[in-house]
Amino acid sequence: MRALNTGFTLIELIISIVIFAIALTIITGLIAPQARQSADPILQLRANELGQSLMNEIQSKAFDEHSERAPPFRRCSESGFAAPNCTVVADLGADSGETRTTYDDVDDYLALNAQPITNSLGEQLTQYQDFSVAVTVVYDSDRNSTTVNDGTTLKLITLIVSAPNGEQYGFSAYKGNY
Repeated sequence: MRALNTGFTLIELIISIVIFAIALTIITGLIAPQARQSADPILQLRANELGQSLMNEIQSKAFDEHSERAPPFRRCSESGFAAPNCTVVADLGADSGETRTTYDDVDDYLALNAQPITNSLGEQLTQYQDFSVAVTVVYDSDRNSTTVNDGTTLKLITLIVSAPNGEQYGFSAYKGNY
């Protein structure tokens, strides 16, 4: 009776190892870039949360320092009343001695460059540790993004959130003098 030779030859083993190595290289090449991008949706979500939260905080403030926040609620530069003029462009920004916890009108946030990120009470928000924000506020009453000879009925608030991966997310809104 003749014995059967079972098993693989050395050549068959080497060929199977080479094929397996090629397949593994291709699969790894496809998966590795996806792993690096898997954090992007989380960063986008956090940037959106931060931008929307800060925009809500800014828009909850009064239009101008000279707008009355108590009856009779006169607006700055309102015709027919002895209301004071709205803040001139050169004076936009936080008033002397004001901090973020005491901001009372929209343009106080002008040039807010927060890093590290804090809330309106000054508490550091650790989930936004590597994020930064930049805020600009300008008069733009004709809504054309050009601020030359604009009136004082609308302020354009622009907020840029920078994520740790270098991406920037923009938010903008108008606050009306009403």
